[in-house]
Amino acid sequence: MTTENRGLSRRTLLTAALGGAAVSVVGHSVFAGVASAAPGSKKLIIGSVDHLGNGIVQLADPSLTGPSTIVAVNGQPNGITGSPDGLRAYVATAFGPGLSVVDVDAAKVTGEIAVGGFANEVVVSPDGKIIYVATGSSGAGGSRGHVAVVDAATGDVRARINAGLWPRSLALTPDGTQLFVGDERAKGITIVDTAKNAVAGSFRTEKQVLELAIDPKGKSLYAASLRELVTYDLRGGKSGTTELEGVPCGLAVHPNGTFAVVSLYAGRNADSQLVTVNIASNKVRTKEPNGKANGPLTMSKDGDRAFVLDKKNRKVTSADTASGKPDNSLSTPNSNTPTCVAFVETV
Repeated sequence: MTTENRGLSRRTLLTAALGGAAVSVVGHSVFAGVASAAPGSKKLIIGSVDHLGNGIVQLADPSLTGPSTIVAVNGQPNGITGSPDGLRAYVATAFGPGLSVVDVDAAKVTGEIAVGGFANEVVVSPDGKIIYVATGSSGAGGSRGHVAVVDAATGDVRARINAGLWPRSLALTPDGTQLFVGDERAKGITIVDTAKNAVAGSFRTEKQVLELAIDPKGKSLYAASLRELVTYDLRGGKSGTTELEGVPCGLAVHPNGTFAVVSLYAGRNADSQLVTVNIASNKVRTKEPNGKANGPLTMSKDGDRAFVLDKKNRKVTSADTASGKPDNSLSTPNSNTPTCVAFVETV
């Protein structure tokens, strides 16, 4: 059984899906409000969309059991991340204003921010003060993307950084000083100095970058591309490559920094794979079939569980990262197609 919170009307959602709604920024009190939850509270947040383009986020227990709560968001969710304290989720959306703020405990949208059209991934600074959103255009109907730099307290867009033609994947160093941006339309990675909100450099990659991640110590950058996971230092020096048997759709590094988890599309007639990679030796550690779950993934805060989207069967699967074996699943409501996923835990 699910409960619903309809902060936005279905008509508003459809309007945004078809043409982009003009949405004003909500004030300081909304973003710095009194959201609260017991320490250690855990939620899996799954973004999905119906055939009309109406988006929702599903707040579920990470055990994938019990009831879920449904919150409507304006536009198709393309990326989700949680605030460091676990109280809020930031949802990057296409066709709507671009960024929705969700109070996880209250299960409601508390603000919307116009960051540009076709928002993709979103990350938050370690102190929770800044939100970075990769967008595919400078505005609805625009042709060049940017990274929007958003003040988490006020919702103000502080800067818009040109970082490639179509910024898609993001990775932020643990100290928050450098942001790495993968371009969906080119072979390369842009480095952003977050103190200056400016491009500090870039480097070419041999293949198009599909997913990015940084190890917990902030020493290595991992770029997942077609049939490989490449390790770079933070200046772009290549230090290792792991061969993969498919197209990476999701990537996360374990909190202890010893291995990465990758979800792979292995072909239309083959099972998808959930692979773990020893990032010190650049060797595959485990490889398990995972049905058709070849979408984005997220990892629990302790690194024990990985959650992978199965768009074809409209569900999320859960796996033990020690063995890599999937063992549970949860369907999205109303046959919605899942698009993005995040794990949050309050501190």
